[in-house]
Amino acid sequence: MKIKKGDQLGERNGLPKDLQELLEKFPRESWGEDVLNGNWVGYWLGRHSLFRKITFSINSIIEKTLDNKMSSEDFIHQYSQHMSLMLKNLDSHHLVEDNYIFPRFYDKSQKFIYGLDLLENDHHLIHNSIDNMIFVGNKLIKSVSSNSNYDIKDSLGKYKIISDNFNELLKSHLNDEEDLLIPLVIQHGEKYFGLGH
Repeated sequence: MKIKKGDQLGERNGLPKDLQELLEKFPRESWGEDVLNGNWVGYWLGRHSLFRKITFSINSIIEKTLDNKMSSEDFIHQYSQHMSLMLKNLDSHHLVEDNYIFPRFYDKSQKFIYGLDLLENDHHLIHNSIDNMIFVGNKLIKSVSSNSNYDIKDSLGKYKIISDNFNELLKSHLNDEEDLLIPLVIQHGEKYFGLGH
């Protein structure tokens, strides 16, 4: 299904209005622990929490390095670990969503098919953004590794712009994904979608 330009990740501010019907009925502040700790929802939100923590950690070490509170070598070491963790988990998470989770909602919630297509389209945009991050990040690592006197600050300042853009895309996507799917689970239950145990 074709995604409208204004609905693209990075263009929209939250879910399109016609996809917020259930969110208005079940706003975030009403989401109870019984739903949030469900077998599937609890695990799924745990993955989302991991991605938020990794992006926070990457931003933190960028800031520390720019503020002379972390050496270039320590930055490269920690950055490599965080990005490796992000890539490994994000790839597998999106594969599971695209091939297993979304089809279960797709078959049971015709009204929200456009929303599911929107989320799947987000995945492509997020992966394009992270590919750019990795390309620039690898150039940064190479520069620091090949020259012990390399001044990382200028390059890292430019990298931070790319990283911040990725963080905004990911944060927006995770929020919208939760705002679409969790109200559906609240209304119907995990078992209705063949999720959980």
